[in-house]
Amino acid sequence: MSFFRKYFSFFATKRYQHVFKKFHIGINIMKALAIVSLVFGGLSIFIPVGGVFIAMLCSLLALIAFRSQATLSGITFGINIINTAFLSPSIILSDASSSGKLALENATISVPTESGEIYWFYVGFHLVLFVIAVAWRLMRGAPKKAQ
Repeated sequence: MSFFRKYFSFFATKRYQHVFKKFHIGINIMKALAIVSLVFGGLSIFIPVGGVFIAMLCSLLALIAFRSQATLSGITFGINIINTAFLSPSIILSDASSSGKLALENATISVPTESGEIYWFYVGFHLVLFVIAVAWRLMRGAPKKAQ
């Protein structure tokens, strides 16, 4: 007899089935997670340097919630990609500074990078997570609703 059946078999009886139907919280938690990632993704647009990292965290949350809340999570991915690609001058400035394209008197001591490496790392992070989320949704499908 498995551990689950031995100690949790009372959940399988008809007596407790209404509890799982009434408190089916899996989809509700994912909806809340998608809304939280959407709100913080929208707020990350207005935060100058740390907004890029908040957008990365929101993309991770949207990846988790994408299977059950594809619309909200997809909007979050779109906001984060647009924010990182077009609305974050700190990424472009740090990329230009580290590649040596920006003439500064006190240049960085670090090894120069190719132009665009930092930019494509941050934008690619969101794009890769979005592709993983879409592939996961296509392979696994939407979760079944409680009856």
